[in-house]
Amino acid sequence: MKAALLLLALALASCGKSPEPAAQPTAAALPDSIESVDPLFADLFQYRELVFGSGDHLDGLLTRMGISTEDRLAAIAAVSRAYDLGRFRAGAPLHIRQEPGGRLLTLHYPVAFAQDLCVWRESGGFAAEVVRMDLDWQPYTAEADLAPSFYEDLQRRGHDGDLATRVADLFSGEIDFFFDLHAGDRMEILLERSLRPDRDEEKSRVLAARLTVGGETYEAFLFPEENGTRHYYHRDGGSLSRQFLRAPLSFTRISSGFSHRRLHPILGYHRPHPGIDYAAPHGTPVMATADGTVIRRARDNQAGRFVKIRHAGSIESTYMHLSRFAKGSTQGSRVRQGQVIGYVGQSGLATGPHLDYRMNVRGKYIDPRNFRSAPASPLAEERMVEFERVVAAYDRLWDELRAPELALNESPSQIAE
Repeated sequence: MKAALLLLALALASCGKSPEPAAQPTAAALPDSIESVDPLFADLFQYRELVFGSGDHLDGLLTRMGISTEDRLAAIAAVSRAYDLGRFRAGAPLHIRQEPGGRLLTLHYPVAFAQDLCVWRESGGFAAEVVRMDLDWQPYTAEADLAPSFYEDLQRRGHDGDLATRVADLFSGEIDFFFDLHAGDRMEILLERSLRPDRDEEKSRVLAARLTVGGETYEAFLFPEENGTRHYYHRDGGSLSRQFLRAPLSFTRISSGFSHRRLHPILGYHRPHPGIDYAAPHGTPVMATADGTVIRRARDNQAGRFVKIRHAGSIESTYMHLSRFAKGSTQGSRVRQGQVIGYVGQSGLATGPHLDYRMNVRGKYIDPRNFRSAPASPLAEERMVEFERVVAAYDRLWDELRAPELALNESPSQIAE
């Protein structure tokens, strides 16, 4: 019996599952072949890893592993009761544990950073559960100069460049990171991070961010919705989300601004240029700046490959000189804000890879830099008291981290739960 309990713990540990009586099979339910194995020979068990490829499904992977039909069907039935069989991701690993004779014991699949799908053998078949890991989240702060490049400044200070992208995405509807930034502008970020030693993986999440741009302060605070999703809001509960993104690209430089009279670099004479040219490497993803419908996707001699989208409020946006179109951007299709619709190129009349982005409001071209769209709905009034409590906790934590001699009295992972 002692051997059986130890082997059960090993099986669950391979899934990263901590012992919980309600979620474990009992020792009495273990098959005789496991109870009879001495734990000293536990290393004889076979541990194998497969990776989901494009179009792969669980049944196909288990079949390729030579798992018996009976075990394969029983395991899949158990998984289907705990997890959507259509949500296995290409490139994600599936860890399999078998007896020396090949009989399936456990499956483990990483659902998310803090969630694992665990499958284990029990009397009469298999059981499965999506287990949420109890991780230790540690708070920390980051700061950077916004100009000339906060991406490079964050990296110089030892932070991942992805952090710059995440913060820029937060404020993408409010700050034009190509035109609004000047020397002296600053960024402060409150984060927390955790480590999964079993995966050699670390994850961080932004709790709050504060940007000082041109003397104005922009803030964002993470707050959970009643349905469990998390969104960012201003200190007064206003939404950071807007109908339009300020730009269709991230982290590029502007090579040509809006002008009613510009010397065309190829044609050699002055002509109106009712848009903005974003110089960017060939193949850089181009995003729809707002929800809308693709009304034209074509190619001509001047614009090259281009996509035109109609939005609410009699607004149209156009994306020109693309190298290729993205899936889901066919004429007549609906697209979402931030959805990739194409890739930067040099098609048409272009001297180098760039995106020509244009906006037309009620039949008239406007300078996209001067366009400000309305914000989304603010936080509901009945949730403001709780939100203010969370913001106050973030502020205290920020102050404590600025003063290392003060003890941290609050766990950041509990603040926004």
